[in-house]
Amino acid sequence: MKKTIQISGMTCMHCSMRVEKALKAVQGVNQVNVDLRLGQATLDVNEQATDLSLKNAIKEAGYKPGKIEGSL
Repeated sequence: MKKTIQISGMTCMHCSMRVEKALKAVQGVNQVNVDLRLGQATLDVNEQATDLSLKNAIKEAGYKPGKIEGSL
């Protein structure tokens, strides 16, 4: 399943790398691509990666998660 998450607070490549590392640590996340310019992350996940777990990982990394869009 593909998901896109809006993320605010990222200002540099270090920020995007930190978010990417945090999201990769979430169980069920297979692939992550964080786009600093767009302020979003695109993920390939399975059912183990809940929206709540993804948002919590972003918050714990120090950033603010926004809208999550997903499709099968």
